[in-house]
Amino acid sequence: MQFRTIIPAPEYPFEITPNDTVMLVGSCFSDNMGHYFDVHRFDVCSNPFGVLFNPISIDRALRFMLQPDLFDKNRYFYKYRDLWVSFAHHGRFSKENYEDFEAEIDRSLQECSDFLHKTRYLFVTFGTAFCYKFIPRDLIVSNCHKIPNHQFERIRLDVKKIVSQWNSTLTLLREAVPEMKVIFTVSPVRHLGDGAHENALSKSELLLAVDKLVDNETTFYFPAYEYLMDDLRDYRFYAKDLCHPNDMAVSYLEEKLAEAFFSTETREQMVEIEKENRFLNHRRFR
Repeated sequence: MQFRTIIPAPEYPFEITPNDTVMLVGSCFSDNMGHYFDVHRFDVCSNPFGVLFNPISIDRALRFMLQPDLFDKNRYFYKYRDLWVSFAHHGRFSKENYEDFEAEIDRSLQECSDFLHKTRYLFVTFGTAFCYKFIPRDLIVSNCHKIPNHQFERIRLDVKKIVSQWNSTLTLLREAVPEMKVIFTVSPVRHLGDGAHENALSKSELLLAVDKLVDNETTFYFPAYEYLMDDLRDYRFYAKDLCHPNDMAVSYLEEKLAEAFFSTETREQMVEIEKENRFLNHRRFR
């Protein structure tokens, strides 16, 4: 008897090797997979703007990477209390000193722009269709930076809006990097702060939008969402918050990613790297 829904790894018309450049942008799932690529010594850049959840913010980050001159500091930089923050970036970029804040963002933007223009495989992970507009500037933000919520309007993006925005950006990416393959995923992390029903609607919008963006020639889909929701489908695979996947679930998703995208030779090489990493991280008692 079979007691779970086993979802086989999809087949793709390419294989990713350690010699390829890989960029990951989007939700915290991108951080998890980025770490996986990094420890196995791939040439990888993960979430250079920090964790981004909604499709508009992720799209905007890629446009800034394609054309750094489009980044308008007067529009995105904002001082709240003692901190300078960027509405296009995660809070890890925030600083008290403006010169340090500006220099860090300038440096990061230039580095990720250079990397994107040589990226062979781009993983994009949508987390939620909900986003927040900063009312004083009529601006959808990547992070609210703990600014009082009465200054924001909560919006749920629809499929048409997401697809229209991303079709334009995918065209720009193909023009800038013709060999690039884009792999979309939808984060399996539930945003229950939005409400259970609202989270379901949000994920539905994302899944439908991705389905319209995928052409299986230059854009593809990796079913991370389905692996956790339908394959594992058990709270023993979740962290204490019952929303994020735990280490066991992340390892399972990594195995599925390797099975889908890596050749047997690459997987064997990764096993040897894991042995080397364990040796290098080993601490002697004496």
